[in-house]
Amino acid sequence: MKRLTKEIGLIIFIAIIFIALFQFPVNATNDKINIVKTSEEYLIYNEDVMKTNFKFAFANDPNANIASLNLINAKQDSEGNYVAYVDETLQSTYFGEEKSTYIWMLNDANEVIGAEAVEVELNKAITQDIIDFVKKTTNRINVSTGTEEPVVKTEGNTTTTTVVGFLQINGVKNDAGEVDSEDYTYTYQLVKLPNNEQYKRFVELAKEISAFSDNANSYSNIMKINEFYNLYNTLMPTTWKNEVKNNKINEPEDSRHGEQYIVWIKATNGEQEVVDVQFMTCAREETEERSTEIVKEEVTTTTKLPVTFDATMTLIVVLGVIIVAIVILLVIKKKISNKNK
Repeated sequence: MKRLTKEIGLIIFIAIIFIALFQFPVNATNDKINIVKTSEEYLIYNEDVMKTNFKFAFANDPNANIASLNLINAKQDSEGNYVAYVDETLQSTYFGEEKSTYIWMLNDANEVIGAEAVEVELNKAITQDIIDFVKKTTNRINVSTGTEEPVVKTEGNTTTTTVVGFLQINGVKNDAGEVDSEDYTYTYQLVKLPNNEQYKRFVELAKEISAFSDNANSYSNIMKINEFYNLYNTLMPTTWKNEVKNNKINEPEDSRHGEQYIVWIKATNGEQEVVDVQFMTCAREETEERSTEIVKEEVTTTTKLPVTFDATMTLIVVLGVIIVAIVILLVIKKKISNKNK
């Protein structure tokens, strides 16, 4: 009986613990939101609600009664996304060094979206400076592309034509977007792709970000911008060995048509240092042409001059034969004459 009582007591104790755990509020982590710091306020993006109007509220107590909270209407950003925000008044009211702050987002029926509060940490906000920095990447140092004059080389009946591309540095852009082409020296580093997984992702993000509209403030875009910014600072060279001559960066001699390179460029003028990155696809191409023309070899037969040594030998032989014939003829004639006597 006592043993049964102990078992029932243990079961009740475990049940009480479970009930307490389920009643204890579990707050969502702030990976559900992205925060952008602008010059005037903080914008809070939640991918689940940014296409629909909603209300939001802040509190420092995660167990706060929602009915008692001060509900605020969401606003739209420059792209038309609905966002919560923290202005100067809200920041001074709910945020501080020793305060934890939570946000609730509610739909038109005043139901909490996601059914839970999310902690807001303003110190993890992405600044507008980072967004602007990423948007200006590849445009801080103005470049253009070109190809050298074709180099033609002929060996035998084979003609090889080589075309080589290059990056021409035009200058550094100032805040007004004007190109300053004076008083800068340039160094660079080339990285052939694919180098590693980080570089592959870096290029993917660059292509996606380049397709953004002028205003890139959306939940998914901000995530990509932040990732690109972190990769940019991770991959940027720490040493610069190659000096740019005549403001021109030639393709590597061993490059092939269609190969891709990351080109890191640093501009220095003694007062400031500007670093930018470019994405170059090589234009180097070699073509060979073999001549199909039939070359006719003209052979002319000429009369050979007699060789002196050969002619002399022939003459001696002929003279010898004549002399022998004369001798024989004289001998025969003598014999006939003696018989007639």
